Amino acid sequence: MTAVVDTPKVLTDTEIEQFWEQGYVVVRGAISREEAAYYRDLILDMIPRDLNIPEHWHTADGRIKPMATPGDHTYDTPELLPLWANERLYHVAAQLLESHRLRVFDGSLGVTMRNDMHRDTPRSQTLHIDASVPKDVDNFLFTLEEVQVGGCYYFTDVLPDGGGIHIVPGGHKIVEEESRAHPQGRHLHDDWKRITHLESVEVTGEAGDFALLHHLMPHGASHNRQPVARVAQFMRYAREDHPHGAGKAPAPGRFNERQLAAAGPLGRKLLGVDAW
Repeated sequence: MTAVVDTPKVLTDTEIEQFWEQGYVVVRGAISREEAAYYRDLILDMIPRDLNIPEHWHTADGRIKPMATPGDHTYDTPELLPLWANERLYHVAAQLLESHRLRVFDGSLGVTMRNDMHRDTPRSQTLHIDASVPKDVDNFLFTLEEVQVGGCYYFTDVLPDGGGIHIVPGGHKIVEEESRAHPQGRHLHDDWKRITHLESVEVTGEAGDFALLHHLMPHGASHNRQPVARVAQFMRYAREDHPHGAGKAPAPGRFNERQLAAAGPLGRKLLGVDAW
């Protein structure tokens, strides 16, 4: 499958083919190493110096997930919003989703520190998918309009066994095949939140890279056996005409003036504040 939208071609035809066949691609140099270092330090400074982790944050096996408020993992501060409006990633998403009219969301953060426990497994999290398809829907539509692309910025070099995101090459096709074969395919494997029958591999990368996944890609966090903490932020892109509402505009007043100034013209459209 090749992109047909009139947008700068960030991905090569080979990379586009890899995405649709394997379900993922690493966008090299989504930001510079200098920018990655800036955001790494910004996120690490969020961790309390006394290491008294707030009770509403999520932690597991060296993995720290800051929560903006209880139950809300989105970090869309003015300091971080330029990452949401990254032109390179936007053009990649437009290539793959064959539309200029996109939305960006998620914004969760992750810091994975060295952990020497549980040597019998590479992952600290069960494989799952993040599809933004309601749980009262019996099956996926398997249309391009439903597809989301997303993943994480690596703000640090991620070596093997360094806490990189784990994926199942070709796993999006396995999810589709199993779901199509069942009248309630959306609900298999605990709504695809507990995928225990597939094997995964780690996606490594350099500071500034972005690991980009198909929305039906089984994935999970991994243990970090390296001394350097992995620092990441997660983003997802959906078409404005997403059939389950992921592309809808935000409520009026959702973003303040400082946020909108930091997002810039492209970010305002991606956030749904301005029309395309």
